[in-house]
Amino acid sequence: MKNVLHVEVLLQPEKAIEIPELEKAIRLELKNIEPIIPESTHTTFVTDGLSDYVKSIQICEIENLHDSENIEQTVIEAGVESLDLDSYLIKIYFYKLDDSGLEDDATSDEATCKMRRCILPNVDFCGIWESLVFQEPVKEILLNYAQTGMNFARHNVNTNIISYNRLILLHGPPGTGKTSICKALAQKLSIRLGQQYNFFEFIEINSHNLLSKYFSESGSLVMSMFQQIKSVLEYGDSLVFILIDEVESLTRARDAVLSGTEPSDSIRVVNAVLTQLDNLRKYPNVIFLTTSNVTEAIDTAFTDRADIKMLINPPQEMAIYTILKAAIEELIKVKLIINVEEYDQFDRLPDVNAEQKEMLNTTQKLYQISKESVGLSGRVLKKITFIAHSIYVKQPQCDGVHLFLEALHKAVKYQKTQDAGITKIK
Repeated sequence: MKNVLHVEVLLQPEKAIEIPELEKAIRLELKNIEPIIPESTHTTFVTDGLSDYVKSIQICEIENLHDSENIEQTVIEAGVESLDLDSYLIKIYFYKLDDSGLEDDATSDEATCKMRRCILPNVDFCGIWESLVFQEPVKEILLNYAQTGMNFARHNVNTNIISYNRLILLHGPPGTGKTSICKALAQKLSIRLGQQYNFFEFIEINSHNLLSKYFSESGSLVMSMFQQIKSVLEYGDSLVFILIDEVESLTRARDAVLSGTEPSDSIRVVNAVLTQLDNLRKYPNVIFLTTSNVTEAIDTAFTDRADIKMLINPPQEMAIYTILKAAIEELIKVKLIINVEEYDQFDRLPDVNAEQKEMLNTTQKLYQISKESVGLSGRVLKKITFIAHSIYVKQPQCDGVHLFLEALHKAVKYQKTQDAGITKIK
């Protein structure tokens, strides 16, 4: 059995075309793309008239059907040279982006909005999946889990025999990308499952607004909100993703309440959330995505309901290298770094033995900076090139990659000093 190469095709919003005919054109176009590399996007096409209907063709991941433990290594090795398309089963997904964005729920009758909603795939979530880099195959595991959960649900697997709640809990330090990957996973699934549902909806619950200042009202607000969600789920041709960020706000451990360290109203909220989760699990068209920075504060009855509990750690040097490489290449692309020589190009993978060489090229220098950046959160790493440009370049444009790498090195040291100062204050 051949491994699968996934390809996602973003369509022009105003154009309509027969998908079977378009798929033939896409397969023809793929043969003209050189090189074919996983995690690459193409916006110019050889096939006549294709750009009238297609905005981009994205070569995504390789799904290794023979050995799931080697998925990540297969992608890395395949990315060095162009893929031989005849060696893969190519799956093509077509989609359009909704441009409405996340909006406050219009049906809410409370002074504060309890949730925000949007249609998927959405322009606001575009590119998040590709921008997230982890040392472990986090994205592959979550995507496989979610697809399996929906497959079980579509086949009406008896949950009394095989337990699955379609509930994901991501936990770890702040700034590691937990919320972002929840949104990215929902976007990715809305593309991959586009032929199985008529539409997709994303609902983001505002946990803090559910905690009423009036005694005993929080439980009622939770019940009311889940009733609204239930009305959405009753449209069986939809798939609904529900994000509960900082879920510990709604699921405080009840033993803490009984010991007097938490407000007594919290126990009503926890009971309401658990009851509603159990009621909604009968709907086969819902996935719950939850995040937490402090899992020890969550009631064990909630964590037991999570099918998968995944720790999201801060990125390590290989992941950091990929993040910084993408950021610098973006600055080169928009001409904020100029006078770039041919030998300034970054390799897809760095030489981990770079310290043994006297003269370091740009790839090796960036890898050394990446090693020194370990400990910084993903959120900080996404802005570190901005910090480097603003503090150490100062000019509108940076003259050369090597000069920018020097500024980036200083910015990493500066950020670590600032973080250490905040820690001391605490």
